[in-house]
Amino acid sequence: MSCSQHSSFNSVSNTDCSLSSVILEKFKDVNLDATINGKIDYKSTLVLLCAKCNVILGDSLGVCGEYADLNSVICLKVTEDVIVKGDQKPSLEGPLATCIYSSLQCSGCFSVVGGVLQATPPHLSAVRDYFLLQKDRINCYNIVNSTMLEGSTLNFEQKSIGEEIFKLKQELESEMKRLVLLKDLLCRGN
Repeated sequence: MSCSQHSSFNSVSNTDCSLSSVILEKFKDVNLDATINGKIDYKSTLVLLCAKCNVILGDSLGVCGEYADLNSVICLKVTEDVIVKGDQKPSLEGPLATCIYSSLQCSGCFSVVGGVLQATPPHLSAVRDYFLLQKDRINCYNIVNSTMLEGSTLNFEQKSIGEEIFKLKQELESEMKRLVLLKDLLCRGN
């Protein structure tokens, strides 16, 4: 599967809205459950397909989360079967109010499957330049059990490793305290 990638990542200033900060933190703390010892577990991969014609749009390895307000999956990369329409359109209402975006179109049936935001207000700056596939316009093929699922029924929210790191840090601090106590006991015995 050949893919085109978007690698630009826009930083957010301290004055931006908290939603953008939350999205940025999720991007920073993505739990890489799919990788074990640097190897990708392809069995847990979902293939993202156009809901109308089943053209492959991407896979879950390129997904970095979802944006619930837009009912969209946030993708870092998509296949060459996704056409980025060159014309930029303004959005004047709804959650994309004051945004400039380009539509994403399926090359098989030419239906719109999502968009790419080019200009956004501060609270959407974290998703600028990423591929946003609309969940209700994609199906997902589950490789493990060979089933087709509607994109709108799945949760693409990424797990944060921040909480796991915090728990590990607490366990290590507890062990360190035990070692210090053990050392003190051994030193008193000599």
